[in-house]
Amino acid sequence: MKKCPECGNPSYDGAPVCGNCGFKFPKPKVAAPKQESIFDKAPKQAKSSSKRANNDDQSTLSILKKNKLLIGAILLITLLVICGIVLTGPNNNNNAPTTGNLLEFSNGDFSFKYPGNWNTINETDESHSGAVFFENGNNTTIEYYNSTLESSTLKEITLERINYAQESGSYVELVETITLDGRNATDIIFENADGSYTRYVSMFNNDGTLHVFKISGLSIDSIKTDEINSVLNSANVE
Repeated sequence: MKKCPECGNPSYDGAPVCGNCGFKFPKPKVAAPKQESIFDKAPKQAKSSSKRANNDDQSTLSILKKNKLLIGAILLITLLVICGIVLTGPNNNNNAPTTGNLLEFSNGDFSFKYPGNWNTINETDESHSGAVFFENGNNTTIEYYNSTLESSTLKEITLERINYAQESGSYVELVETITLDGRNATDIIFENADGSYTRYVSMFNNDGTLHVFKISGLSIDSIKTDEINSVLNSANVE
């Protein structure tokens, strides 16, 4: 119960006015509830997560320490493999010019140099009994022979060779004049009926003997490599 400050009449605690004189009682003050900040308390699991992370780091470090010899060996082997690849490089580049290990073929006053990795193969040419055959790393055959013909000029020989090839179903891919050992030479390429390619490089020496390189391969690139051109350019007439 509470008393009216004006008339002293008793009233119940929740009465808004005095029932005797009409005095308005002041509204009671209500204390605001205490608010908690979401930042007051850190998540309980945070501490345990940090602890677990530390344990994982220590576990990983322990594994690395225990296996450091094995890891070191793997790294060393990997480094050696990489160094080997860099130093040796690919070994199947058969189109590169030959710079060393050259052998010399000589036939009277005519000679040329060829790579030591070319194999001498046992082939025959019914029209030229003294022909010699080589095979390079690209499975390209290089035949050399010489002959004495009734034709006395490269132009006549070229026309005869073109006519014969066309009668056999071959297609003329290239005809040009080049210089070997300071002399004019002809360079002719045919695409044969079976899709293979044949290249003839011919030159005369002083006594009228015709020297010929006949190069046979599966593609036009295989018979025109820098390596083969180096052999042709090494031709020498004394």
